Amino acid sequence: MFDKKTVISTRFKSVFVASMVSMLSAYILMLTDNVVAGQIVGDDAVAAMTLIFPIFTLILFVAYLIADGLVMMASYAQGQGDREEVNRIFSLGIILSVGCSVIFFTALFFLREEILAFWEISPELKFFAEEYYSGIIFLALLQFVSIFIYTIFFAEGMENACLIAAGAAFVVNVVLDIVLCKIIGVRGIGLSTTLGTLASILVQIYYLTGGRSQLHFKWYWSLKKTWQGIFYSFYHSVDTLCMSILPIILSMQTINYFGEEKIIIVTVAVNLLTLIIAVYTGLVDCLQPMVCQYHAENNLHSVIKTMKVGMTATVAISLIMTAAGMIFADFLPAMFGVDDEILADEAAVAMRYFLPFTTFLGCTLMFSNYYIYIEKLNYGALIKILLLLILPCVGMIIGGQFSLNIFWLGVGISFAAAYLINFILTKNRAGLLMIDKENLSRQISYDIDATFEEVMALTKKIDDELTRRGVADKLRNKIVLCVEEFGLHAVERAGKNIFQLEFSILIDDKITLIIRDDGEPYDVIKTANEGQFNFREFFIEGVTANVVSRQYFASGDENRVFLQF
Repeated sequence: MFDKKTVISTRFKSVFVASMVSMLSAYILMLTDNVVAGQIVGDDAVAAMTLIFPIFTLILFVAYLIADGLVMMASYAQGQGDREEVNRIFSLGIILSVGCSVIFFTALFFLREEILAFWEISPELKFFAEEYYSGIIFLALLQFVSIFIYTIFFAEGMENACLIAAGAAFVVNVVLDIVLCKIIGVRGIGLSTTLGTLASILVQIYYLTGGRSQLHFKWYWSLKKTWQGIFYSFYHSVDTLCMSILPIILSMQTINYFGEEKIIIVTVAVNLLTLIIAVYTGLVDCLQPMVCQYHAENNLHSVIKTMKVGMTATVAISLIMTAAGMIFADFLPAMFGVDDEILADEAAVAMRYFLPFTTFLGCTLMFSNYYIYIEKLNYGALIKILLLLILPCVGMIIGGQFSLNIFWLGVGISFAAAYLINFILTKNRAGLLMIDKENLSRQISYDIDATFEEVMALTKKIDDELTRRGVADKLRNKIVLCVEEFGLHAVERAGKNIFQLEFSILIDDKITLIIRDDGEPYDVIKTANEGQFNFREFFIEGVTANVVSRQYFASGDENRVFLQF
Protein backbone atom coordinates (compact mmCIF):
# COMPACT_ATOMS: atom_id res chain seq x y z
CA MET A 1 0.00 0.00 0.00
CA PHE A 2 2.92 2.38 0.69
CA ASP A 3 5.99 2.91 -1.53
CA LYS A 4 8.51 4.03 1.12
CA LYS A 5 8.59 3.81 4.86
CA THR A 6 8.54 7.37 6.24
CA VAL A 7 7.57 9.18 9.43
CA ILE A 8 4.21 9.94 7.82
CA SER A 9 3.51 6.44 6.48
CA THR A 10 4.57 4.85 9.78
CA ARG A 11 2.32 7.18 11.75
CA PHE A 12 -0.53 6.63 9.29
CA LYS A 13 -0.22 2.85 9.59
CA SER A 14 -0.26 3.05 13.38
CA VAL A 15 -3.37 5.23 13.46
CA PHE A 16 -4.91 3.28 10.57
CA VAL A 17 -4.86 -0.04 12.40
CA ALA A 18 -6.40 1.42 15.56
CA SER A 19 -8.94 3.47 13.65
CA MET A 20 -10.04 0.57 11.44
CA VAL A 21 -10.44 -1.74 14.41
CA SER A 22 -12.46 0.88 16.30
CA MET A 23 -14.67 1.79 13.34
CA LEU A 24 -15.21 -1.79 12.24
CA SER A 25 -16.00 -2.91 15.77
CA ALA A 26 -18.60 -0.10 15.97
CA TYR A 27 -20.10 -1.28 12.69
CA ILE A 28 -20.01 -4.95 13.70
CA LEU A 29 -21.86 -3.99 16.89
CA MET A 30 -24.57 -2.33 14.81
CA LEU A 31 -24.62 -5.35 12.50
CA THR A 32 -24.83 -7.65 15.53
CA ASP A 33 -27.86 -5.71 16.77
CA ASN A 34 -29.61 -6.31 13.46
CA VAL A 35 -28.54 -9.94 13.13
CA VAL A 36 -29.62 -10.82 16.69
CA ALA A 37 -32.96 -9.08 16.13
CA GLY A 38 -33.44 -10.86 12.82
CA GLN A 39 -32.53 -14.30 14.12
CA ILE A 40 -34.27 -14.14 17.52
CA VAL A 41 -37.26 -11.84 16.84
CA GLY A 42 -37.76 -11.59 13.06
CA ASP A 43 -37.29 -9.29 10.08
CA ASP A 44 -40.08 -6.94 11.26
CA ALA A 45 -37.89 -6.09 14.26
CA VAL A 46 -34.94 -5.32 11.96
CA ALA A 47 -37.07 -3.10 9.71
CA ALA A 48 -38.38 -1.20 12.75
CA MET A 49 -34.85 -0.72 14.08
CA THR A 50 -33.87 0.71 10.68
CA LEU A 51 -36.53 3.38 11.10
CA ILE A 52 -35.20 4.32 14.56
CA PHE A 53 -31.53 4.13 13.56
CA PRO A 54 -31.42 7.75 12.26
CA ILE A 55 -31.97 8.85 15.88
CA PHE A 56 -28.78 7.00 16.81
CA THR A 57 -27.02 8.68 13.87
CA LEU A 58 -28.35 12.05 15.04
CA ILE A 59 -26.81 11.41 18.46
CA LEU A 60 -23.51 10.75 16.68
CA PHE A 61 -23.88 13.95 14.66
CA VAL A 62 -24.45 16.14 17.73
CA ALA A 63 -21.61 14.38 19.60
CA TYR A 64 -19.22 14.96 16.71
CA LEU A 65 -20.52 18.53 16.50
CA ILE A 66 -18.75 19.01 19.82
CA ALA A 67 -15.78 16.72 19.30
CA ASP A 68 -14.52 17.30 15.76
CA GLY A 69 -14.09 21.05 15.82
CA LEU A 70 -12.47 21.15 19.25
CA VAL A 71 -10.08 18.35 18.34
CA MET A 72 -9.19 20.16 15.09
CA MET A 73 -8.37 23.19 17.26
CA ALA A 74 -6.32 20.96 19.57
CA SER A 75 -4.41 19.60 16.56
CA TYR A 76 -3.68 23.14 15.36
CA ALA A 77 -2.45 23.94 18.90
CA GLN A 78 -0.22 20.84 18.81
CA GLY A 79 1.18 22.00 15.48
CA GLN A 80 2.01 25.34 17.11
CA GLY A 81 3.42 23.68 20.24
CA ASP A 82 0.88 25.12 22.71
CA ARG A 83 0.32 22.28 25.22
CA GLU A 84 -1.65 24.47 27.63
CA GLU A 85 -4.12 25.29 24.90
CA VAL A 86 -4.58 21.58 24.17
CA ASN A 87 -5.54 20.96 27.81
CA ARG A 88 -7.90 23.94 27.85
CA ILE A 89 -9.67 22.62 24.76
CA PHE A 90 -9.83 19.11 26.27
CA SER A 91 -11.43 20.47 29.44
CA LEU A 92 -13.92 22.56 27.48
CA GLY A 93 -14.86 19.50 25.42
CA ILE A 94 -15.56 17.39 28.50
CA ILE A 95 -17.80 20.07 30.04
CA LEU A 96 -19.74 20.54 26.79
CA SER A 97 -20.13 16.79 26.27
CA VAL A 98 -21.58 16.21 29.73
CA GLY A 99 -23.94 19.18 29.44
CA CYS A 100 -25.21 18.25 25.98
CA SER A 101 -25.74 14.61 26.97
CA VAL A 102 -28.19 15.68 29.67
CA ILE A 103 -30.02 18.10 27.35
CA PHE A 104 -30.25 15.60 24.51
CA PHE A 105 -31.49 12.78 26.75
CA THR A 106 -34.15 15.06 28.24
CA ALA A 107 -35.37 16.04 24.76
CA LEU A 108 -35.56 12.42 23.60
CA PHE A 109 -37.39 11.43 26.77
CA PHE A 110 -40.12 14.09 26.62
CA LEU A 111 -40.53 14.08 22.81
CA ARG A 112 -40.82 10.30 22.61
CA GLU A 113 -44.42 10.20 21.33
CA GLU A 114 -43.91 12.94 18.76
CA ILE A 115 -40.79 11.25 17.36
CA LEU A 116 -42.40 7.81 17.15
CA ALA A 117 -45.52 9.31 15.51
CA PHE A 118 -43.39 10.53 12.59
CA TRP A 119 -43.72 7.19 10.77
CA GLU A 120 -47.02 6.03 9.30
CA ILE A 121 -46.38 2.31 9.71
CA SER A 122 -48.21 -0.84 10.71
CA PRO A 123 -48.88 -1.59 14.43
CA GLU A 124 -46.39 -4.50 14.30
CA LEU A 125 -43.51 -2.29 13.13
CA LYS A 126 -44.51 0.48 15.54
CA PHE A 127 -44.36 -1.91 18.52
CA PHE A 128 -40.78 -2.95 17.72
CA ALA A 129 -39.80 0.66 17.02
CA GLU A 130 -41.08 1.72 20.47
CA GLU A 131 -39.19 -1.13 22.14
CA TYR A 132 -35.89 -0.30 20.47
CA TYR A 133 -36.35 3.41 21.21
CA SER A 134 -36.88 2.60 24.91
CA GLY A 135 -33.55 0.82 25.08
CA ILE A 136 -31.36 3.11 23.00
CA ILE A 137 -32.58 6.41 24.49
CA PHE A 138 -30.07 6.10 27.37
CA LEU A 139 -27.21 6.06 24.89
CA ALA A 140 -27.45 9.85 24.70
CA LEU A 141 -26.19 10.09 28.30
CA LEU A 142 -22.90 8.38 27.38
CA GLN A 143 -22.15 8.77 23.69
CA PHE A 144 -21.10 12.42 23.83
CA VAL A 145 -18.30 11.89 26.35
CA SER A 146 -17.19 8.63 24.75
CA ILE A 147 -16.86 10.14 21.27
CA PHE A 148 -15.05 13.27 22.46
CA ILE A 149 -12.42 11.32 24.41
CA TYR A 150 -12.04 8.81 21.57
CA THR A 151 -11.48 11.60 19.03
CA ILE A 152 -8.92 13.50 21.09
CA PHE A 153 -7.08 10.25 21.96
CA PHE A 154 -6.38 9.78 18.26
CA ALA A 155 -5.07 13.33 17.95
CA GLU A 156 -2.82 12.64 20.97
CA GLY A 157 -1.40 9.44 19.45
CA MET A 158 -3.11 7.21 22.04
CA GLU A 159 -4.29 4.62 19.54
CA ASN A 160 -3.82 1.69 21.94
CA ALA A 161 -6.27 3.20 24.42
CA CYS A 162 -8.83 3.53 21.61
CA LEU A 163 -8.30 -0.11 20.65
CA ILE A 164 -8.83 -1.39 24.18
CA ALA A 165 -11.89 0.82 24.74
CA ALA A 166 -13.40 -0.39 21.46
CA GLY A 167 -12.66 -3.99 22.46
CA ALA A 168 -14.40 -3.56 25.79
CA ALA A 169 -17.48 -2.06 24.12
CA PHE A 170 -17.51 -4.88 21.58
CA VAL A 171 -17.38 -7.73 24.09
CA VAL A 172 -20.00 -6.24 26.43
CA ASN A 173 -22.35 -5.33 23.59
CA VAL A 174 -22.19 -8.67 21.76
CA VAL A 175 -22.71 -10.76 24.90
CA LEU A 176 -25.58 -8.62 26.19
CA ASP A 177 -27.20 -8.41 22.74
CA ILE A 178 -27.92 -12.14 22.87
CA VAL A 179 -28.70 -12.38 26.58
CA LEU A 180 -30.96 -9.32 26.88
CA CYS A 181 -32.73 -9.90 23.56
CA LYS A 182 -33.78 -13.36 24.74
CA ILE A 183 -35.03 -11.91 28.04
CA ILE A 184 -36.71 -8.60 27.08
CA GLY A 185 -36.67 -8.61 23.28
CA VAL A 186 -35.71 -5.66 21.07
CA ARG A 187 -35.48 -3.30 24.07
CA GLY A 188 -32.56 -5.39 25.34
CA ILE A 189 -30.63 -4.77 22.12
CA GLY A 190 -30.82 -1.02 22.71
CA LEU A 191 -29.74 -1.41 26.32
CA SER A 192 -26.77 -3.58 25.34
CA THR A 193 -25.48 -0.79 23.08
CA THR A 194 -25.73 1.64 26.00
CA LEU A 195 -23.90 -0.69 28.41
CA GLY A 196 -21.18 -1.37 25.83
CA THR A 197 -20.58 2.37 25.55
CA LEU A 198 -20.35 2.58 29.36
CA ALA A 199 -17.63 -0.09 29.32
CA SER A 200 -15.72 1.95 26.73
CA ILE A 201 -15.90 5.10 28.89
CA LEU A 202 -14.52 3.25 31.92
CA VAL A 203 -11.48 2.21 29.89
CA GLN A 204 -11.01 5.77 28.64
CA ILE A 205 -11.14 7.13 32.21
CA TYR A 206 -8.47 4.60 33.21
CA TYR A 207 -6.12 5.96 30.51
CA LEU A 208 -6.84 9.57 31.45
CA THR A 209 -5.76 9.04 35.07
CA GLY A 210 -2.58 7.96 36.81
CA GLY A 211 -0.17 9.77 34.50
CA ARG A 212 -1.06 7.63 31.48
CA SER A 213 -1.96 10.69 29.36
CA GLN A 214 -0.68 14.22 28.76
CA LEU A 215 -4.28 15.44 28.86
CA HIS A 216 -5.30 17.13 32.11
CA PHE A 217 -8.76 18.35 33.08
CA LYS A 218 -9.31 21.71 34.75
CA TRP A 219 -12.42 23.84 34.98
CA TYR A 220 -12.40 26.04 31.92
CA TRP A 221 -15.06 27.81 29.92
CA SER A 222 -14.88 29.96 26.79
CA LEU A 223 -17.99 30.86 24.82
CA LYS A 224 -15.83 32.07 21.94
CA LYS A 225 -13.99 28.76 21.65
CA THR A 226 -17.24 26.85 22.06
CA TRP A 227 -18.73 28.58 19.04
CA GLN A 228 -15.46 28.28 17.15
CA GLY A 229 -15.39 24.55 17.84
CA ILE A 230 -19.03 24.12 16.79
CA PHE A 231 -18.27 26.16 13.67
CA TYR A 232 -15.45 23.80 12.67
CA SER A 233 -17.43 20.75 13.80
CA PHE A 234 -20.48 21.56 11.72
CA TYR A 235 -18.42 21.49 8.57
CA HIS A 236 -16.59 18.31 9.58
CA SER A 237 -19.78 16.56 10.75
CA VAL A 238 -21.92 17.37 7.73
CA ASP A 239 -21.38 13.81 6.48
CA THR A 240 -22.78 12.37 9.73
CA LEU A 241 -25.82 14.66 9.44
CA CYS A 242 -26.33 13.59 5.83
CA MET A 243 -26.07 9.93 6.83
CA SER A 244 -28.79 10.48 9.44
CA ILE A 245 -31.07 12.01 6.81
CA LEU A 246 -30.27 9.74 3.86
CA PRO A 247 -31.76 6.51 5.35
CA ILE A 248 -34.98 8.41 6.11
CA ILE A 249 -35.22 9.57 2.50
CA LEU A 250 -34.31 6.10 1.22
CA SER A 251 -37.05 4.56 3.37
CA MET A 252 -39.64 7.16 2.35
CA GLN A 253 -38.84 6.83 -1.35
CA THR A 254 -38.81 3.04 -1.14
CA ILE A 255 -42.26 3.04 0.51
CA ASN A 256 -43.48 5.57 -2.04
CA TYR A 257 -42.27 3.70 -5.12
CA PHE A 258 -42.22 0.05 -4.09
CA GLY A 259 -44.24 -0.41 -0.84
CA GLU A 260 -43.58 -1.03 2.86
CA GLU A 261 -42.46 -4.65 2.33
CA LYS A 262 -39.34 -3.37 0.52
CA ILE A 263 -38.01 -1.53 3.60
CA ILE A 264 -35.97 -4.61 4.52
CA ILE A 265 -33.97 -4.03 1.30
CA VAL A 266 -33.17 -0.53 2.57
CA THR A 267 -32.08 -2.12 5.87
CA VAL A 268 -29.61 -4.45 4.15
CA ALA A 269 -28.31 -1.78 1.76
CA VAL A 270 -28.00 0.92 4.45
CA ASN A 271 -26.09 -1.50 6.71
CA LEU A 272 -23.62 -2.19 3.92
CA LEU A 273 -23.35 1.50 3.04
CA THR A 274 -22.83 2.32 6.73
CA LEU A 275 -19.99 -0.21 6.88
CA ILE A 276 -18.34 1.35 3.85
CA ILE A 277 -18.66 4.88 5.24
CA ALA A 278 -17.44 3.66 8.67
CA VAL A 279 -14.24 2.46 6.98
CA TYR A 280 -13.84 5.78 5.19
CA THR A 281 -14.50 7.62 8.45
CA GLY A 282 -11.69 5.58 9.99
CA LEU A 283 -9.39 6.77 7.21
CA VAL A 284 -10.52 10.35 7.81
CA ASP A 285 -9.61 9.96 11.50
CA CYS A 286 -6.10 8.96 10.40
CA LEU A 287 -5.70 12.05 8.24
CA GLN A 288 -7.24 14.68 10.53
CA PRO A 289 -4.51 15.15 13.19
CA MET A 290 -1.72 14.90 10.62
CA VAL A 291 -3.14 17.29 8.02
CA CYS A 292 -4.22 19.81 10.69
CA GLN A 293 -0.79 19.82 12.33
CA TYR A 294 1.10 20.14 9.03
CA HIS A 295 -1.32 22.82 7.85
CA ALA A 296 -0.70 24.77 11.08
CA GLU A 297 3.05 24.51 10.39
CA ASN A 298 2.49 25.58 6.75
CA ASN A 299 4.43 22.40 5.89
CA LEU A 300 2.95 21.76 2.44
CA HIS A 301 5.17 18.84 1.44
CA SER A 302 4.05 16.90 4.52
CA VAL A 303 0.42 17.72 3.71
CA ILE A 304 0.89 16.32 0.19
CA LYS A 305 2.68 13.21 1.43
CA THR A 306 -0.07 12.57 3.98
CA MET A 307 -2.80 12.84 1.37
CA LYS A 308 -0.94 10.58 -1.05
CA VAL A 309 -0.72 7.89 1.62
CA GLY A 310 -4.37 8.43 2.58
CA MET A 311 -5.69 8.32 -0.99
CA THR A 312 -3.62 5.21 -1.81
CA ALA A 313 -5.16 3.48 1.19
CA THR A 314 -8.65 4.71 0.23
CA VAL A 315 -8.48 3.33 -3.32
CA ALA A 316 -6.99 -0.01 -2.21
CA ILE A 317 -9.57 -0.53 0.53
CA SER A 318 -12.41 0.57 -1.76
CA LEU A 319 -11.50 -2.07 -4.32
CA ILE A 320 -11.26 -4.75 -1.63
CA MET A 321 -14.65 -3.80 -0.15
CA THR A 322 -16.27 -3.70 -3.59
CA ALA A 323 -14.97 -7.15 -4.48
CA ALA A 324 -16.01 -8.61 -1.11
CA GLY A 325 -19.46 -7.02 -1.33
CA MET A 326 -20.09 -8.35 -4.82
CA ILE A 327 -19.05 -11.86 -3.76
CA PHE A 328 -20.98 -12.04 -0.47
CA ALA A 329 -24.08 -10.00 -1.44
CA ASP A 330 -26.20 -13.17 -1.61
CA PHE A 331 -25.44 -14.07 2.01
CA LEU A 332 -26.17 -10.72 3.70
CA PRO A 333 -30.01 -10.68 3.52
CA ALA A 334 -30.27 -13.97 5.45
CA MET A 335 -28.23 -12.43 8.28
CA PHE A 336 -31.05 -9.94 8.81
CA GLY A 337 -33.70 -12.63 8.96
CA VAL A 338 -34.88 -12.18 5.35
CA ASP A 339 -36.35 -15.60 4.51
CA ASP A 340 -38.40 -14.51 1.50
CA GLU A 341 -36.38 -15.60 -1.54
CA ILE A 342 -37.67 -12.81 -3.78
CA LEU A 343 -36.82 -10.09 -1.24
CA ALA A 344 -33.41 -11.67 -0.56
CA ASP A 345 -32.60 -11.74 -4.28
CA GLU A 346 -33.76 -8.16 -4.74
CA ALA A 347 -31.58 -7.00 -1.82
CA ALA A 348 -28.51 -8.79 -3.23
CA VAL A 349 -29.02 -7.33 -6.71
CA ALA A 350 -29.59 -3.84 -5.26
CA MET A 351 -26.24 -3.97 -3.48
CA ARG A 352 -24.45 -5.08 -6.65
CA TYR A 353 -25.86 -2.09 -8.50
CA PHE A 354 -24.30 0.58 -6.23
CA LEU A 355 -21.16 -1.22 -4.98
CA PRO A 356 -18.99 -0.56 -8.10
CA PHE A 357 -19.22 3.18 -7.42
CA THR A 358 -17.95 3.14 -3.83
CA THR A 359 -14.38 4.06 -4.82
CA PHE A 360 -15.74 7.43 -6.00
CA LEU A 361 -17.59 7.74 -2.69
CA GLY A 362 -14.42 7.13 -0.66
CA CYS A 363 -12.15 9.43 -2.64
CA THR A 364 -14.64 12.30 -2.71
CA LEU A 365 -15.30 11.95 1.03
CA MET A 366 -11.54 12.09 1.71
CA PHE A 367 -11.14 15.25 -0.37
CA SER A 368 -14.17 16.96 1.20
CA ASN A 369 -12.77 16.43 4.70
CA TYR A 370 -9.31 17.51 3.56
CA TYR A 371 -10.70 20.85 2.34
CA ILE A 372 -12.17 21.43 5.78
CA TYR A 373 -8.84 20.59 7.49
CA ILE A 374 -7.05 23.20 5.34
CA GLU A 375 -9.81 25.68 6.22
CA LYS A 376 -11.66 25.68 2.88
CA LEU A 377 -14.75 25.13 5.00
CA ASN A 378 -17.64 26.11 2.76
CA TYR A 379 -16.29 24.23 -0.23
CA GLY A 380 -15.67 21.05 1.80
CA ALA A 381 -19.21 21.14 3.21
CA LEU A 382 -20.68 21.73 -0.25
CA ILE A 383 -18.97 18.64 -1.66
CA LYS A 384 -20.17 16.54 1.30
CA ILE A 385 -23.79 17.62 0.85
CA LEU A 386 -23.62 16.94 -2.90
CA LEU A 387 -22.02 13.54 -2.32
CA LEU A 388 -24.19 12.22 0.51
CA LEU A 389 -27.54 13.95 0.07
CA ILE A 390 -28.40 16.04 -2.97
CA LEU A 391 -27.02 13.83 -5.76
CA PRO A 392 -28.17 10.51 -4.17
CA CYS A 393 -31.69 11.99 -3.84
CA VAL A 394 -31.64 12.98 -7.51
CA GLY A 395 -30.38 9.51 -8.43
CA MET A 396 -33.06 7.68 -6.44
CA ILE A 397 -35.87 9.92 -7.73
CA ILE A 398 -34.85 9.36 -11.34
CA GLY A 399 -34.16 5.65 -10.81
CA GLY A 400 -37.40 5.12 -8.92
CA GLN A 401 -39.31 5.95 -12.09
CA PHE A 402 -38.01 2.75 -13.69
CA SER A 403 -37.33 -0.09 -11.22
CA LEU A 404 -35.87 -1.00 -7.84
CA ASN A 405 -32.52 -1.90 -9.42
CA ILE A 406 -32.27 1.38 -11.34
CA PHE A 407 -33.22 3.12 -8.07
CA TRP A 408 -30.01 1.80 -6.47
CA LEU A 409 -27.98 2.31 -9.64
CA GLY A 410 -28.98 5.97 -9.46
CA VAL A 411 -27.58 6.16 -5.93
CA GLY A 412 -24.29 4.65 -7.13
CA ILE A 413 -23.96 6.92 -10.15
CA SER A 414 -24.47 9.92 -7.87
CA PHE A 415 -21.15 9.10 -6.12
CA ALA A 416 -19.29 9.19 -9.44
CA ALA A 417 -21.05 12.44 -10.37
CA ALA A 418 -19.90 14.06 -7.09
CA TYR A 419 -16.28 13.07 -7.80
CA LEU A 420 -16.48 14.49 -11.33
CA ILE A 421 -18.00 17.77 -10.12
CA ASN A 422 -15.24 18.16 -7.51
CA PHE A 423 -12.55 17.42 -10.10
CA ILE A 424 -13.96 20.06 -12.47
CA LEU A 425 -14.38 22.71 -9.76
CA THR A 426 -10.82 22.29 -8.38
CA LYS A 427 -9.12 22.08 -11.77
CA ASN A 428 -8.63 25.85 -11.83
CA ARG A 429 -7.91 26.10 -8.08
CA ALA A 430 -4.41 24.53 -8.02
CA GLY A 431 -5.75 20.98 -8.40
CA LEU A 432 -7.55 18.56 -6.11
CA LEU A 433 -5.33 19.39 -3.10
CA MET A 434 -5.57 23.19 -3.61
CA ILE A 435 -1.88 23.64 -2.82
CA ASP A 436 -0.33 27.09 -3.33
CA LYS A 437 2.38 26.25 -5.87
CA GLU A 438 4.38 29.41 -5.22
CA ASN A 439 4.47 28.66 -1.48
CA LEU A 440 5.32 25.02 -2.21
CA SER A 441 8.27 26.07 -4.38
CA ARG A 442 9.86 27.74 -1.33
CA GLN A 443 9.86 24.50 0.65
CA ILE A 444 11.85 21.28 0.52
CA SER A 445 11.34 18.04 2.39
CA TYR A 446 13.27 14.76 2.64
CA ASP A 447 12.53 11.37 4.20
CA ILE A 448 15.34 9.02 5.23
CA ASP A 449 16.05 6.10 7.55
CA ALA A 450 18.05 6.90 10.68
CA THR A 451 21.35 5.47 9.39
CA PHE A 452 24.79 7.09 9.17
CA GLU A 453 25.01 6.70 5.40
CA GLU A 454 21.62 8.27 4.68
CA VAL A 455 22.20 11.18 7.07
CA MET A 456 25.54 12.05 5.50
CA ALA A 457 24.13 11.76 1.97
CA LEU A 458 21.26 14.03 2.94
CA THR A 459 23.51 16.76 4.35
CA LYS A 460 25.28 16.93 0.97
CA LYS A 461 21.94 17.05 -0.86
CA ILE A 462 20.59 19.85 1.36
CA ASP A 463 23.87 21.79 1.06
CA ASP A 464 23.60 21.66 -2.75
CA GLU A 465 19.90 22.60 -2.71
CA LEU A 466 20.40 25.61 -0.41
CA THR A 467 23.37 26.74 -2.53
CA ARG A 468 21.18 26.54 -5.64
CA ARG A 469 18.53 28.66 -3.89
CA GLY A 470 21.08 31.35 -3.05
CA VAL A 471 21.08 31.00 0.76
CA ALA A 472 24.03 32.89 2.31
CA ASP A 473 27.06 30.72 3.12
CA LYS A 474 27.05 31.31 6.89
CA LEU A 475 23.35 30.56 7.24
CA ARG A 476 23.56 27.60 4.86
CA ASN A 477 26.44 26.04 6.79
CA LYS A 478 24.57 26.41 10.08
CA ILE A 479 21.43 24.73 8.69
CA VAL A 480 23.45 21.87 7.16
CA LEU A 481 25.34 21.40 10.44
CA CYS A 482 22.03 21.17 12.34
CA VAL A 483 20.74 18.59 9.87
CA GLU A 484 23.90 16.53 10.27
CA GLU A 485 24.06 16.68 14.07
CA PHE A 486 20.36 16.05 14.74
CA GLY A 487 20.46 13.27 12.15
CA LEU A 488 23.48 11.56 13.68
CA HIS A 489 21.99 11.95 17.15
CA ALA A 490 18.90 10.12 15.87
CA VAL A 491 21.15 7.38 14.48
CA GLU A 492 22.72 6.94 17.91
CA ARG A 493 19.29 6.80 19.59
CA ALA A 494 17.97 4.35 17.03
CA GLY A 495 20.73 1.79 17.46
CA LYS A 496 19.64 -1.46 15.81
CA ASN A 497 15.96 -0.41 15.81
CA ILE A 498 16.13 1.94 12.83
CA PHE A 499 13.36 4.54 12.72
CA GLN A 500 12.50 7.23 10.18
CA LEU A 501 13.52 10.88 9.91
CA GLU A 502 11.89 13.76 8.05
CA PHE A 503 13.67 17.07 7.42
CA SER A 504 11.54 19.95 6.10
CA ILE A 505 12.91 23.40 5.28
CA LEU A 506 10.49 26.31 4.82
CA ILE A 507 12.11 29.34 3.17
CA ASP A 508 10.39 32.67 3.77
CA ASP A 509 11.41 35.89 5.57
CA LYS A 510 13.01 33.49 8.04
CA ILE A 511 14.09 29.91 7.35
CA THR A 512 12.43 27.19 9.44
CA LEU A 513 13.90 23.72 9.83
CA ILE A 514 11.48 21.05 11.07
CA ILE A 515 12.98 17.73 12.14
CA ARG A 516 10.70 14.76 12.82
CA ASP A 517 11.41 11.22 13.88
CA ASP A 518 9.20 8.35 15.03
CA GLY A 519 11.50 7.16 17.81
CA GLU A 520 10.93 7.27 21.55
CA PRO A 521 10.34 10.78 23.04
CA TYR A 522 13.65 12.56 23.57
CA ASP A 523 14.25 16.32 24.01
CA VAL A 524 17.88 16.95 23.05
CA ILE A 525 17.89 20.61 24.08
CA LYS A 526 16.30 19.99 27.48
CA THR A 527 18.73 17.15 28.21
CA ALA A 528 21.70 19.37 27.40
CA ASN A 529 20.37 22.26 29.48
CA GLU A 530 19.90 19.97 32.48
CA GLY A 531 23.57 18.97 32.32
CA GLN A 532 22.80 15.34 31.46
CA PHE A 533 24.36 15.24 28.01
CA ASN A 534 26.88 13.50 25.84
CA PHE A 535 29.30 15.38 23.59
CA ARG A 536 26.96 15.47 20.58
CA GLU A 537 24.07 16.84 22.67
CA PHE A 538 26.38 19.48 24.14
CA PHE A 539 27.45 20.42 20.59
CA ILE A 540 23.84 20.58 19.36
CA GLU A 541 22.93 22.88 22.26
CA GLY A 542 25.78 25.20 21.35
CA VAL A 543 25.02 25.25 17.61
CA THR A 544 21.32 26.08 18.19
CA ALA A 545 21.82 28.52 21.09
CA ASN A 546 21.62 31.65 18.93
CA VAL A 547 18.87 30.72 16.48
CA VAL A 548 15.74 32.90 16.37
CA SER A 549 13.75 30.16 18.13
CA ARG A 550 14.08 26.48 18.98
CA GLN A 551 11.26 24.28 20.25
CA TYR A 552 10.72 20.60 20.94
CA PHE A 553 7.35 18.84 20.95
CA ALA A 554 6.43 15.22 21.54
CA SER A 555 3.26 13.27 20.98
CA GLY A 556 2.43 9.59 21.06
CA ASP A 557 3.55 9.39 17.43
CA GLU A 558 6.73 11.40 16.98
CA ASN A 559 9.39 13.85 18.12
CA ARG A 560 9.41 17.30 16.50
CA VAL A 561 12.11 19.95 16.66
CA PHE A 562 11.53 23.43 15.22
CA LEU A 563 14.52 25.65 14.51
CA GLN A 564 14.04 29.10 13.03
CA PHE A 565 17.00 30.97 11.54
